Amino acid sequence: MKRKMTIKIIAITLIIIIFSAISCQLNVQANSQSTNNIEENILLNDTKEIKDESDLKDIKNSDKNFILTNDIEITENWTPISNFKGTLDGSGHTITYNISENTGPFPQTQYLGLFDSCTDATIKNLHVEGHISLTTGSSMSNPNVYVGGITATSINSKLENVYFSGNINIVTSNDNSCYIGGLIGKATDNTKISLSYNNAQITSEIQSIIGNTKVGGLCGEFSGTIEDCYNTGNVIATAANGSPYAGGLVGNSNGTITESYNSGKVQANGTSMSLSDVYAGGIVAVGENGSSVTKCAVMSPEISVTIGWVNSGYKYIISKGGTKSDNISINNIAGSPTNDSNARYTEAELKTTEPYDLSFYNTWAINENINNGYPYHERNAYANKYISYQLIPDDLKIFVDNGYINVEDFKQTDDGFTLCTKPLSEIFLAMGIKKIKADGTIEVNEDKEDGEEALDLKDLDSWYIYTVDNSCSILKMRGLETGPNKRSMGTSIPFMAFDIDLINLFYADVIQETEYSENEVELYDKLNSLIYGVVNPYYIYSIIITDYFSDTSSKGNYLIAEEYIRKVLDTEMDSEGYIQVPDNIGIVQKGFLESLPNIYDAELNKIKVNKYKLTMYEKQAIIACRLGDLSFNIYAAENIAHAMATELFGDFLQGTEILLTFEIIDPETQEAVLVEVGRKPAESWFQSAIKSDAGIGEEKIPKELIPYYILKPKLIATFGDI
Repeated sequence: MKRKMTIKIIAITLIIIIFSAISCQLNVQANSQSTNNIEENILLNDTKEIKDESDLKDIKNSDKNFILTNDIEITENWTPISNFKGTLDGSGHTITYNISENTGPFPQTQYLGLFDSCTDATIKNLHVEGHISLTTGSSMSNPNVYVGGITATSINSKLENVYFSGNINIVTSNDNSCYIGGLIGKATDNTKISLSYNNAQITSEIQSIIGNTKVGGLCGEFSGTIEDCYNTGNVIATAANGSPYAGGLVGNSNGTITESYNSGKVQANGTSMSLSDVYAGGIVAVGENGSSVTKCAVMSPEISVTIGWVNSGYKYIISKGGTKSDNISINNIAGSPTNDSNARYTEAELKTTEPYDLSFYNTWAINENINNGYPYHERNAYANKYISYQLIPDDLKIFVDNGYINVEDFKQTDDGFTLCTKPLSEIFLAMGIKKIKADGTIEVNEDKEDGEEALDLKDLDSWYIYTVDNSCSILKMRGLETGPNKRSMGTSIPFMAFDIDLINLFYADVIQETEYSENEVELYDKLNSLIYGVVNPYYIYSIIITDYFSDTSSKGNYLIAEEYIRKVLDTEMDSEGYIQVPDNIGIVQKGFLESLPNIYDAELNKIKVNKYKLTMYEKQAIIACRLGDLSFNIYAAENIAHAMATELFGDFLQGTEILLTFEIIDPETQEAVLVEVGRKPAESWFQSAIKSDAGIGEEKIPKELIPYYILKPKLIATFGDI
């Protein structure tokens, strides 16, 4: 039976804060069926936690999902995990282990690493520090040796955002072959390695008269794809009579390597009596037919070989064999390798972004204090890997053409969202504009005077241009401020369009020294309404922008959160890695931080994070104490709720109906209920909804006062239990 219930009008001041508090009511758990396909594994119901060494050992022979919740230091001699077929998310943690083997006269095949074998597995977001030492004696049995810092062998597996440090030292005397890599010993069947690196030194020596050794900074023998990876460790391979293969990234390649580099020394040694050939390569020692090396760089200080009396030695900057294109190198490599790079640069040049065809918009960064000044990974997980001038929205290209914004200042998703990470204040400053006056009398070269109705740079220093399918607007990303004039922190996303041409039209008036500018008045009014959300009595919103943000599969929310975290790190983190927690943080957020004792210091009321290796927990801690949300998904749900409400109430208010009527299910009686909302509360809800503000603020209001029932079904279907 249907019954009728009329929504009572609540005090306007209480209603206005409803939507700014809505995220605090969302207890969102990520659903493995989420259409967002966002990998917040610490919230997945089917993911098991690994807290210690015992838990780690138990994942052998498993095809399940696991997440590391602590650093693990293994003190005893490690027995590698066998036959792993699942997913391991390291969440930025470190596993430390040691392997020391000295075999007898009848050794078995050796599989050494954190894992001995991975099949159809995924390992990501993990740092492994390993010290692997193997010495084999002479034997009538001649088993091979497979050694990898992460896994000895890989079949059709994926390594993403992992790195290995420590050392690997292998000496064999039986007649065998060795496959040794900083990450994987031998990889087959389309293994993929991305956003990963090795900085361990790797040495291999075969003392018997038969046997090859294939050694690479990343992989000894490889089939599959490698992209966005690098090696900084030295690679040294020696064979008494068989062939040593020493490659900066791969010893022997049957795969594809792109946009990666090596800066470690590469050395392949034969003996004076060697009969087999010797191979060394800055990227690959030997590339087989069908293999390729593209857009890679070699800044290795040395690529050298030692040969015997009758054999030959081959040393290439890139690779002996395989297809090679668009590769570069340092111009003074010792060892005189064959120059098969396409361009040579000085060391100083290779410590700038200019020579590379790498993605310095999302994947890579350069900092003179990190990685000896060479490129390192600084990844935004939700941005496209590349953005070029051609991909910049047309309305913004004029700013690039005039030098006010660089291509590098843009981040873009693959679903139509583009964010300029240069604030409006800096864009206007580049134009020579310091304020925008409400009266249209152009005066750009002085600071705002007291009482003057104008916007100056301080009003715009946390506002950024964004576009959705060529519909422009601006959004706020502001960190913690102190003092009597502090402004609210967090993010704000207005669902109103902004005519970006107003900036250029006003600038043209400035150049022409126009006394009165209508464009300045319009620009002032529009910026004022966007920044402060002053839209009544107009119920206008951008259909394109609101449709995008109300779509639960949109990625823009997540990119904004990532960029906001980056801004907080750049502007608020002190030299010791601490970020201040606001005094007015809510109870829920405070409880969440207290559940992270390794991150939150209650005495100092600060969180401590590693800027260059953020774990998901560290990201969540920053989100909790700046945005008030406990995860990326909850932050997205808040913005989605605002966008959905904007559409609902905006469409109603633009019409002539007196009441907005819709049907819900009463949770107590499970009966259908007709809900009616009048125009007055709808106006207040629209005013609050049209600008999604996220930040630490007021105490929570009772859940029953939120028009939550309107939005609940769609959010639950996407994010799980809300």
